[in-house]
Amino acid sequence: MGIRTSSGKKKLGPGGAMLVIGFVLLIISTVMLVLGMSDYTDHTERADAVVSERRVEVTYTGNDRDRKDRREEITVYVDYTAEDQDFTHVELMGLDNDDFQEGQRLTVAYAPGEAGDVVTVESTEEGAFDVFLYIGIAGAVLTAVLIPTGIVVIARQRK
Repeated sequence: MGIRTSSGKKKLGPGGAMLVIGFVLLIISTVMLVLGMSDYTDHTERADAVVSERRVEVTYTGNDRDRKDRREEITVYVDYTAEDQDFTHVELMGLDNDDFQEGQRLTVAYAPGEAGDVVTVESTEEGAFDVFLYIGIAGAVLTAVLIPTGIVVIARQRK
């Protein structure tokens, strides 16, 4: 799958590069397709909520604490009353759920009978996740071309 360089090390050939890119794209496309199939249109009930906590976890991908290697994961928790029950410290899911700050008031959506699982109201709109579905489809099509082409290129190099 590789080509030997003057130093004796194997270098990834064009077929190998296509396979690597194809498999990485396959993983990304799968995630986008699953996300794109999310549907919260059944979350028709609403409740007024208050952000009780906004947890920010910072990690660095490199050894240095360089700004370009910084990654933040933000989780927002809300308190609200729904279906005659008080809910505290419930994770807010859905689109743009990390835009809210502690103490901020917002309206959350939940499915009837499932008041313990809340999402942002914008997540309940028809087609809210379609862009992810389209990206996933495009990536899957590209993957379907890259992987077989990479295999053919490798097979021809070995002849």
